[in-house]
Amino acid sequence: MSDDLARARREARPDNLPSLRRLDAALQRADIRWEGRTAREWLALYFDPEGPEEAQEHVFDAGLGLVPALLEMLESSPSEQWRESAKERQLGCLSMLSAVRPEPTGVVPALLFLLKAPSARVRRETLSLMAKLRPRPTAAVLRAVFACLEDPRDVEVRARAAQVLARLSGAVPPRVRAVALTLLRDSQRWIRRFALVVLERVSPPDAGLAVPLEEQLLLDDDNRMETLRALWVHAPERALGLLVEEAGNARERPGERSIRFESGVRAISLLGSCGVRAVSVVPDLLRLRNGSWAQVFIDAAVDDILRDELRGRRYPPVSGVPSSLVEALRAELPASLNAGERPADVLVRWAIACAGQGTEARVRMMLAATRRVMRHSDDEHPEDDGPRRGLAAIEDWVCAPTEEAARRARRDSNLLPSQTSTPAAYAAVWALANGSRCIPLSGPVSLEESDTYDRALRACLSSASRALSVSTWGTGEFETSTRAQGSLSSSEGVRALQRAIQDEVLPWALGTWDPVRDVRRERSRLDASVLSAP
Repeated sequence: MSDDLARARREARPDNLPSLRRLDAALQRADIRWEGRTAREWLALYFDPEGPEEAQEHVFDAGLGLVPALLEMLESSPSEQWRESAKERQLGCLSMLSAVRPEPTGVVPALLFLLKAPSARVRRETLSLMAKLRPRPTAAVLRAVFACLEDPRDVEVRARAAQVLARLSGAVPPRVRAVALTLLRDSQRWIRRFALVVLERVSPPDAGLAVPLEEQLLLDDDNRMETLRALWVHAPERALGLLVEEAGNARERPGERSIRFESGVRAISLLGSCGVRAVSVVPDLLRLRNGSWAQVFIDAAVDDILRDELRGRRYPPVSGVPSSLVEALRAELPASLNAGERPADVLVRWAIACAGQGTEARVRMMLAATRRVMRHSDDEHPEDDGPRRGLAAIEDWVCAPTEEAARRARRDSNLLPSQTSTPAAYAAVWALANGSRCIPLSGPVSLEESDTYDRALRACLSSASRALSVSTWGTGEFETSTRAQGSLSSSEGVRALQRAIQDEVLPWALGTWDPVRDVRRERSRLDASVLSAP
């Protein structure tokens, strides 16, 4: 490898387009080939109708070095007679840019000209890619996106533009906040939904948004949960009572799918995510729990609130030398073995090093990771309590690791996610199904068997990482998802899972408190006191 190429690869940054162009130039000078052809030759063959099938397999071998060539293909001006084929080529380039890893966030300025393309489909796909890349709110980006919001020709172009506003990186600019407030009056529910996501992200919290959000709650039945999420950010004391009231809609399961029932389950899930700040409504949830079809969702929400409350208490310092498990859990994520190693694989190597300390550690790790992503399933399929029952059965095994409990946990967690789910919800259920195989069916894991259970943990964490780093809405039309939220990057998702594992497994490993057993005992105590209250 030449020095120029080695330096270009080290300096290549997905957020810096000049560095990617230097990498492309270095690849061309060094005449790097894959199966006898350069990356640009494979790219040309990929778009050639008569090109070989293997072109698709090799087209991404250049990684970020492929990006400049794709941009050149996008920018080439076609003649009038080739306009239709140029549109298909543009769509193909946009699809390929969307698949490049790591995500080439620096290409956004080079995409803006496509937002004036005559093809509505090209404009939609460009906006979809921009939303995925989370652009910075520069003047040029905002000017182009605001123009798309006023597009009278295509409703989906307007919705995708609102989606880009919801996915802007960094703080929400005042101009974007002002536009989001006007979009609350839009006739299209997805545009209103993305506008609410923008307002939810406004920081610092602004109590002045409480009134328009409460008015929206009265007027917009299609977006009740998005409105309540935003209200929780800006006026939590006013949102708590409304969330408990909304949760009451899930007391009885209706004969057919009901918007209000599903909204009630989502309100319960949101209260659980509020943690200790929602501890005052735990008695209300426990009263709602008794006789409610949504009991398993309420148990999970109460446990999340109590777990956060117990985490904030002061505990006496632990004496003695830290165990090897504690040291492994406290360790930083290891460095990547090579440029092609995915962040999820790095997390798996760290987790397996921790899981080597025993069966229960492995199960607690998968439980923490799965719990972190299960709200995607709750949001997408609130009528299905199967995943939450599977998690509860695994917790039962942790509290009493008998053979009967192991078999019940494996059975209740052996779920197949719906093919119609969003990618995030689909991956969350697979994380549970894969992770449940960490529980042995015949006593502790022997050294000979440990690789089997490590593979189960690997599959669990890989699925959980995917649940956090893929889109929470489906492809194509927005109707495939109830949520308008975005995803984390692969690296952000991995760090989130590591924190979830450390927060839940470290206290148990240290012996300070148990995030499973102690939470169960505290919930039982509070439930008994609520039942005995006059």
